[in-house]
Amino acid sequence: MSTAYDPNELLGIAPGASEDEIRKAFRRQAKRVHPDVSDATDAAEQFARLKAAYDLLLKRLENPLEPTPEDLYRPATPVDEQQQEMIIQAHRRRREAEQRRRNRRRAAVRGNARRAERENERFRAEMARRRAAYEAQQRERDAAAE
Repeated sequence: MSTAYDPNELLGIAPGASEDEIRKAFRRQAKRVHPDVSDATDAAEQFARLKAAYDLLLKRLENPLEPTPEDLYRPATPVDEQQQEMIIQAHRRRREAEQRRRNRRRAAVRGNARRAERENERFRAEMARRRAAYEAQQRERDAAAE
């Protein structure tokens, strides 16, 4: 038995099926080939392939741009110059957006550090003021006691 298969064909659905269609097809096929139900000698293998196809199709729905193991062995589709430029621009936009996010994070960290430093300075000033007031009280008390 060949290890290569089309997950859509295995589940009996058309390419581009929705998540609900994929789930229904999986349940329908699972009722037929599950090892607890089927008397076939290779039922476990059939069910494993069915589950792998189901997982693969759901993964493709979640992130259609992420390559699957089958895609890694397929030849790349030809891309014309306009598509190349679109891909490059999309990559640049993602890279620039990521750089902006990093800069915002850095600025936030620097801002937090500055804010904490200002709070520390205020705290030190308040403590110095209280210490001076306390020492003044002590001097007055000592002067009154003498």
